[in-house]
Amino acid sequence: MILGICAETCFLFILPLFLYDGLCFTHWMITDDGLMIKSVPDTPYHMVQPHSLVQFLDQGRKLDSIAHMRGFIKEHEKKIHLHENADDPELETKIRKTDKDCIMGGFMSTSKDAFLLAYTLGKLVEDHEILASVKSSDDKQNPKMEPHCTYDLQFSMYAFEHFPSVQQRGKLKIIPEAAFQKLLPLNYAITEFGNHVAKALEMKPTNDSFLRLAALYWRIKGDAPKAVECFRRALHFTTKKMQARIQFDFGNLVHRAGYPSDAIVLYQLALLKINDAVIHVALGDAYALVQNRSEAIEQYEIAFSMDPSMKNAQIKAAALKCDRKLITAMEEQHKNLLDTIKEKNMYNDNYEAIKKMEESAKENVADLGEKVQSALIYDYFTYGSLPYSYCRSVSLSGRLVMQCTVSDWRSYRAVREERHRKLAPKYNAQSVVENFNDSHELTVFLEKLGSMKKMNMDDPTGKAVYPRKLLPSTTKLLEYYTSRNWPNKTLCESSYWHFPLSSPEFLPQLFLSPDNKGFKSSDLLGKYLGLNDGEEHPLPWYPPVCDIHISDQPPSAIFKLPAVRAAATRGPSLQFAEDKLRAVFLKIMDDKVTEADIAQRIGTLMKYKIGPQWLVYNLAALYWRIVGASSEAITCLRAALQTEPERYADVALVQLVQIVLRSGSSYDNYLNDAAVLLNSAMHIDPNEPMIHFLMGIVRILQKKHVTALAHVRAAVILDPFFQPAVAVLRTLKCLNKNEQKLVGERLNLRCCSQMEPNVYCFGIRNNQCFMMSKKGAFMGTTCAVNSKNKEEDSCRRAFSFAPFILPINLNGAKDSEKKVQKQLIKHAKTAQRKPNIGVSDEIPLDYGAEESLRKIRKMTAPSTASFFQGEILFTKSSDLKETEVIDSWEMDVPVDKIIIPEERLTLTHVPERRKMVAFDIPLPPKLPLPSKDQISSGIPYVSLPAQRLPNSNFCANIKMSLAILREQSTSTWLSVTAKGVNLGEFIDFQAPVDLSEDFEPVCPELLSPSPLLTLDHLPAYHLRHQFIHYKPEKGLTDAFLKLGKEKERVEIFLFLDKDGVHWSLSTASALYWRVKGDAVNALKCLRQSLNSAPPDMRDVALVSMANIYQQAGLLHSALITGGFALKISPKLVAIHFTLANIYVSLEKYQHALMFYYSTLSMQSNFEPAKERIRTIYCFGENPIVPS
Repeated sequence: MILGICAETCFLFILPLFLYDGLCFTHWMITDDGLMIKSVPDTPYHMVQPHSLVQFLDQGRKLDSIAHMRGFIKEHEKKIHLHENADDPELETKIRKTDKDCIMGGFMSTSKDAFLLAYTLGKLVEDHEILASVKSSDDKQNPKMEPHCTYDLQFSMYAFEHFPSVQQRGKLKIIPEAAFQKLLPLNYAITEFGNHVAKALEMKPTNDSFLRLAALYWRIKGDAPKAVECFRRALHFTTKKMQARIQFDFGNLVHRAGYPSDAIVLYQLALLKINDAVIHVALGDAYALVQNRSEAIEQYEIAFSMDPSMKNAQIKAAALKCDRKLITAMEEQHKNLLDTIKEKNMYNDNYEAIKKMEESAKENVADLGEKVQSALIYDYFTYGSLPYSYCRSVSLSGRLVMQCTVSDWRSYRAVREERHRKLAPKYNAQSVVENFNDSHELTVFLEKLGSMKKMNMDDPTGKAVYPRKLLPSTTKLLEYYTSRNWPNKTLCESSYWHFPLSSPEFLPQLFLSPDNKGFKSSDLLGKYLGLNDGEEHPLPWYPPVCDIHISDQPPSAIFKLPAVRAAATRGPSLQFAEDKLRAVFLKIMDDKVTEADIAQRIGTLMKYKIGPQWLVYNLAALYWRIVGASSEAITCLRAALQTEPERYADVALVQLVQIVLRSGSSYDNYLNDAAVLLNSAMHIDPNEPMIHFLMGIVRILQKKHVTALAHVRAAVILDPFFQPAVAVLRTLKCLNKNEQKLVGERLNLRCCSQMEPNVYCFGIRNNQCFMMSKKGAFMGTTCAVNSKNKEEDSCRRAFSFAPFILPINLNGAKDSEKKVQKQLIKHAKTAQRKPNIGVSDEIPLDYGAEESLRKIRKMTAPSTASFFQGEILFTKSSDLKETEVIDSWEMDVPVDKIIIPEERLTLTHVPERRKMVAFDIPLPPKLPLPSKDQISSGIPYVSLPAQRLPNSNFCANIKMSLAILREQSTSTWLSVTAKGVNLGEFIDFQAPVDLSEDFEPVCPELLSPSPLLTLDHLPAYHLRHQFIHYKPEKGLTDAFLKLGKEKERVEIFLFLDKDGVHWSLSTASALYWRVKGDAVNALKCLRQSLNSAPPDMRDVALVSMANIYQQAGLLHSALITGGFALKISPKLVAIHFTLANIYVSLEKYQHALMFYYSTLSMQSNFEPAKERIRTIYCFGENPIVPS
């Protein structure tokens, strides 16, 4: 009886071992309530020395420290995010645009000249009256005298001799203060004034009035040292009444000479006796120059309160207030930056400490091999001896231990599962649970789970992450990553070792989350299991095995690929463990539950068919990837693809690719199989950046860097925040900038035999190979090497000269060798090809997802800088007959590439209109010129003097300088009436106009334009949206109103005939848009006109187009466009005058003179042409009169 009871008791305790179908547990833990003991699989307490109490306590201390330090890291992360959010690179711009003081003050504070102004307290009336009492002889024979203040005055206590400006008065410099001439009597020349004062000083050298007037003379002349000498003597001999005024004038002099500190003292002394707004403004200027903004603002406000007409004082005060606000904001930004750096350094220190602590803790934990041995030994004692496994006792360190080996893991697991199925029915698991007192928790859990069983929930609960909508800030970041300037040389050099190129030993560890598809994995693992936040799954916990969920149907073609089959035969190994995915796995539940708990939840979801099973199997595969069990992971992925073979199969395929890259390399062409899997994933969802990124990694491993660059760029375009892709893109672009490294990456050393140890091939297993001959040339060869060849290791050596392979000597090679060498050069050049040329076609993106495809195509399309276009050659004589019609123009050889800016142009980048030429096409070798007859006919209308004297009568009354002429925007327009067209035939100007709506003459887009007719090849057309210097042409307002016969508003009804919109109406519409300053719409109308106008009428639109391009700064495009108009109508004034103005803007004054004279030959009374001829003649350098 006792024996029977013992047998039954032993059976009850042993039976759970028979029902267990996985690993054994070596760590048991008491629950927080102290009532239960639960097992913990894959625990950090699975010690190397489980018998050592010291090691156990040490491990506990280390794990507590790691948990404590992780809390610190989270705090640092929060602070870093707060600091980064507070950082605003556009802070200054925002303040300047929104603050009322900054708006009023503008950028005045950045100009020092605004605070170096000359001031006066009014005319010196009394001094002039005293001077008038001194007779001045008008002896024209004697030379004019100047008022030198030479009265002997070695030192004066009134002359501020201690000032640095006075002590160094010989070095003072000021700009001539011509504005003070208004203080002189009318019709009083400066030379006469100086002579008069000089004679007065001869008579009375100590008269303070004469000394003040002498100082005024020298300030007008710009001689500061002599003015100081006069002020010294004037201060010494003046009366108390005039002392304050002299102090102010003296202070203004040293202020403008660069001594504002001295000027402040003099201004303050003057204010003690004269409380004038001008003195307050001058004092404010001096304070501003010494950076005392508070005092300067106070002085400006006092001046404005005393004299509200001094608007400049109010503006200066606002500018300085704006400066103070900017300085305060920038100081806060700087402090925030320092705090950010401090937090990041502390974060890095703690992160490194945690890594060291984890490594130390891992040293105490048994390795994966020991854990696998424990599981195999457990199976041996549970199921007995199993096929495909062999367990034996061996002697180790003088003691017997058991070791087991497995020859075929897949077959072994199948046999073990079969044994388990046979044992399970012998005893109902439910009855066993009911016999244990500690199983109540599991019983309650299973009862609550009843309503959720077999719920598939196949539809996503949220919106898919991709395609991601690009915000303006994201677009700017994307343009930055795809620009040619990123990364720069400094970034490449600093990050080269931090971001090495991917290799079989350095592969990314990624998981395509089902959350990207709109599912929520955390709800599936928590809410749908009836588990609250932070609540654990009841014991026992098992890993999620997928074998029993595989159907009997044969595997799909994917699992028959050699690389996949090779990976499936691999046993568990630390070599294949993807440790970095552990953080991703735990993050699913926000790091609130353990890895083993999540694994059991996955197993429960599989067992009771809760939720989308393809998602559950993918999570199970993720678990097995983390622990390094490739074959188990592939089994789960097979179950996932059987459940969902189409809609969400890309999630499983992305995991399968990474398993193949790690554990399928025993098959030679495993990279090709990986590419096949990724292509299948792209067919399913081309919106996922991870798929494109992994395809780029595969191409890198295949040494196909150009194709890899295209795929990685596509990943960044789909998601600029996908950091793994950004890092690889940076590495590839840096590598692309270093041609030698790129060639070195493409060439691989191969050893064919002992006789041929140095053979170089493109790619790892490519047969395009070459070797060096005795003469130093490279010859093509073939070399088929078996990876298992024993000779391979014996002759392997460093690849030393591959980076210098490009300079191949073609002259010394045979014809047969040249073909191979040319092919090598072709491959090398392909590797060095710019990343934006011809790479987009290599991405298999033709699988739908139009939004993402358009985005990628837009960003990867070749820039217009790579377009080739023809030059315009004016081959015919300029002496064209009046009746001759030009129907076409000639195109010649390709010209230089058009330079289109990578980023949008701003006034900061291009502050001057003339600098827009940098983005224009080069000038043609033959420039448009008028005929000699036209030039000679126009010369008589402006008779030039024999000698060019700037002070001559011919040059005396010129209204403009050469600089004004060059920068002046002159609007020209050729009316259609000049070509004999009556607009009244197309527009009823007498009909009443309905003003209830604001109609505008918007020209329709061309359906079938002719790029040659509309000159679309010119850079100016491609930059039409960035005409930052183009302004409304108000000068054309009258011309536009005349179209409507003096009406205030013209409403243009587009007249449609059999050829569409009439070209004359398009031209008139362009005039409207030019008045409004809308170059884009104006050019749209002009292109419409060019496309539909008769050949002899196209010059009307061409003149307007040339004038728009000129005012936008695209002078070369303007000249070429005007040249076309000249060929069509060589005798129209507007064309000649427009071309002349373009040449002036190009500073080609000789060409400009020719066209101004030809203009006069057709309209002799055209005064603007005459005025410009005089300006060029008088101010130009050696102008040659055309003959």
